Amino acid sequence: LAGFEQPIKLALGAGGRVYVSDSTAGRVHVFAERGEKYLTSFGGPPLKRPTGLAYRAATNELLVVDTLASQLLVYDADRLALKRVVGKDTQGADGFHYPTDIALARDGTVYVTDALNFRIQVLSADLRFLGSFGSAGDSPGHFSRPKGVAVDSDGHVYVVDALFDNVQVFDRDGSLLLAFGSPGAAAGQLWLPSAIFIDAQDRIYVSDSYNQRVQVFQYLRTGHKP
Repeated sequence: LAGFEQPIKLALGAGGRVYVSDSTAGRVHVFAERGEKYLTSFGGPPLKRPTGLAYRAATNELLVVDTLASQLLVYDADRLALKRVVGKDTQGADGFHYPTDIALARDGTVYVTDALNFRIQVLSADLRFLGSFGSAGDSPGHFSRPKGVAVDSDGHVYVVDALFDNVQVFDRDGSLLLAFGSPGAAAGQLWLPSAIFIDAQDRIYVSDSYNQRVQVFQYLRTGHKP
C-alpha cells in the first residue's frame, strides 16, 4: 500500500474487515484485523470517485457512493465483485446529483446525501427509491451544503450541513424535529462540519473540520438518566 490520496469514509465489515474510500485515487482499500493488516484495494470502471460507504451484514454487501458518477454501487463484501448499480445522474426521483454519504437504519432503510440536489434520498432495503426530503434553502428543514448523514437507534435521521454549521434531525417521514450547532469554536459550535457517525450507544460524533476536532454528543430519550 503506497498510502492514501484522499481518504473520505470507512466502513466496518464482518470478521474485523475495514473498508476505506479514497476518492482521488478512485479506489476502496480493504484491511483485515480491524485495520491493522492491509489486504487489497479495488477500483476502475464503473467506479470513479468513491466517497460514502456502508456495510450490510444481512447481505454481506458493501454499498459505495460514487460522487462523480452520481450512482450507488453494490459490491460483494468478500469477493469485491460488483453486483449492481443503482440510480443515475438526475434531478428526478430515481437518482442523484453528486451524492456524498450513506447511512443504514436498523430496519434496512437506506439514506443517501444527494448533495447537489439538496436532499436526502430514501431507499428501501432492496434499494428501490421510496422518496426524498429537503430542498435548497437557508431556513430549517432545507439544505445548503449537506454532507454527512447518520441514523440513531430510534430511526431519526441526522444531516450535517457544512454551510449552516449545524446538524438537522428529521423523523422517518422527513419532518424536521430539531437542529443543534451554530457557527463558532466554542463547545457545541461547528465550523464547516463534514461528517457524522452514531454508535450503538447513540453517541453522536461530528467531524468539526475547520475547528480541527471531533465533537461528541449524546442522544437522550425522554426520561433517560445518564
